[in-house]
Amino acid sequence: MKTKLKFSALNLAAMLFVILFVQQTAFGYLRLESPREEIRFIIFGDSQFGNPPQFERMIHEAEMLRPDFVIQVGDLIHGYTHDKNQLQREWMRFKNQIAPLSMPYYPVPGNHDVVTDEAEEVYAEVWGKEKLLYSFDKGSVHCIVLNSWWGEEDDRIAEWQRDWLKNDLEKFAAENGGYGSDEFNQKSIFVFLHSPLWKYSKDTEGRKDWDLVHELLKKYPTKLVAGGHTHEHVWEERDGINYLIINSAGVKRRSTREGKFSAFMHVSVLPGGDVSYAAIKAGSILPLDTVNPDERKRVPKYNIADKTIQVPDWKEGKPLDITVDVPIENLLDEARTYKLTWDVPYGSEINIEPFFMWLDLPAKGKTVKSFSLKSEKAPSSDLMPGLIIQSEKLLRSGVVARELEQKYKMLKKSKIAKELQPSIKLDKLVMFEGEYELFVPPVIVAKPKNGKITIDGIFNEPDWLNADSISNLNYSSGKAVELQTVIKFLYDKDYLYVTAKMEEPNPQNLVSTAEGPIPFTWNDDDLELFFDTEQTQKHYTRLFQNSAGTRFNSLQRYVPNKYFESKYKSKIVIGEDAWYLEMQIPWSDIDLEKGPKPGDEWGINIGRHRQQSDPKEMVWSGNLYQPQRYGILRFE
Repeated sequence: MKTKLKFSALNLAAMLFVILFVQQTAFGYLRLESPREEIRFIIFGDSQFGNPPQFERMIHEAEMLRPDFVIQVGDLIHGYTHDKNQLQREWMRFKNQIAPLSMPYYPVPGNHDVVTDEAEEVYAEVWGKEKLLYSFDKGSVHCIVLNSWWGEEDDRIAEWQRDWLKNDLEKFAAENGGYGSDEFNQKSIFVFLHSPLWKYSKDTEGRKDWDLVHELLKKYPTKLVAGGHTHEHVWEERDGINYLIINSAGVKRRSTREGKFSAFMHVSVLPGGDVSYAAIKAGSILPLDTVNPDERKRVPKYNIADKTIQVPDWKEGKPLDITVDVPIENLLDEARTYKLTWDVPYGSEINIEPFFMWLDLPAKGKTVKSFSLKSEKAPSSDLMPGLIIQSEKLLRSGVVARELEQKYKMLKKSKIAKELQPSIKLDKLVMFEGEYELFVPPVIVAKPKNGKITIDGIFNEPDWLNADSISNLNYSSGKAVELQTVIKFLYDKDYLYVTAKMEEPNPQNLVSTAEGPIPFTWNDDDLELFFDTEQTQKHYTRLFQNSAGTRFNSLQRYVPNKYFESKYKSKIVIGEDAWYLEMQIPWSDIDLEKGPKPGDEWGINIGRHRQQSDPKEMVWSGNLYQPQRYGILRFE
């Protein structure tokens, strides 16, 4: 009797499994006959030389899969230059990267590839002018490549391009039995462009363009629209059309559930319009719909941002006895548990109390935790400890397609014995981690202005002669800087004053080519100022100026209308062995309503580009785009 009951349970499990899966051949559980005329292709996202070893490894993986063709949705090179020789060198490097591919390769123009007139010209020379906007067929598949960066039409699919698309679709229909015919409805259409205009704000011209494109595409057997640009995996469906923003191809990402992971897409198309998708990451396969827009918005709030803990009293090799106060804030609308652990590098002889703790914070709660750090000899900066802050959250794993996931859940809710149920993890504990690194920031003092200052590029007034200065800009590579850059600051109630003397033995070779509404001054000889006025270790305002006086101004990266026209007064003087810059900056140019008070401190960084040097970039503190490692501007 027991044996009979066991047999019945097994039969029940098998019957339920057949009902759920065997009839759904698209999942690949049962193939009654081999598919014919299958078309397979791979889609790569942005590469930009962000991580060449990983991208080239992915190219070899693609070659091993032997798809019918490969297509990449733009930003193939770094670009962003007017130098045609540099562009040609980058394209040569890129073509060497994809040389292992034995199948056809199709490019999609992205902003890094065609943003300047010279870049568009070189792109056409490398790939052929027809590869700026085109379509092609492979078996039952029709691929359309749109250009969201045509000439001055940035992030647009303008009316003339929509007309071209309409004509292309009508021609394809006419050549395949006519619109609405059974023959035509067996076809599959795929659309590729760089900018994901469907995700743009509804009031942008690009989104308005795309809404019109979508109305056209939904009349046809359009299976997928794929874009890149934002380096994330975000899927959604509109009127039966899959929309996908594809990950960068090689740039390191570490949060799968946030849509941040490096992958490429494998697509399989069978006659009749049966399409299968697989996201391939480091040897694993993920489905098309692994992250949807809601998750993309919700999951990042669990991130713990990396920060620095400033320890100005840290003196290498000297006795150390300090208390470090660390603010911890829970930004969520739910309680959260944190694990705080100090990571002490091997060879760092330092005692920390407490070394480890658990911390529970209510929703929107915050606190400050104090730690005692003692050492007979404070270690060097490379042996400084860091505070690791971790917190876990149970999230959907996303390792299977949503439709399949629901069927697995049905099995789990059934009365089938546990050992007969699928064991795949549909949910997983995700560890979110941030590090608070100890950091000794460099400091420069801005003294109050007492006398008259004339903005003439000479700065010989007594206030300037008595001002604090810095001259220790460095190459990030560690190479010794051969030329000095001397910076000074003053302030009053209305302005911040800045002077810069930049040694230059060959002033006749200064480069100043930047122009247009968003000039790329970093490709010239320029000075760059970064201000984090609230020491957020996240946001900053940028003021750049090249040796010809051309300005680039920007608020923090992720705000609308971030570029602005500055109002500061400046004067540049080109000398025999240096070039000089003097600035009178109103507080509004630094996104402030009023100036600082004596004793206030800002995060600040200073950069200089010299095109005759190798490397070209010099920095005062850390990295220009890592505000957690900015120095301090202290107002006396």
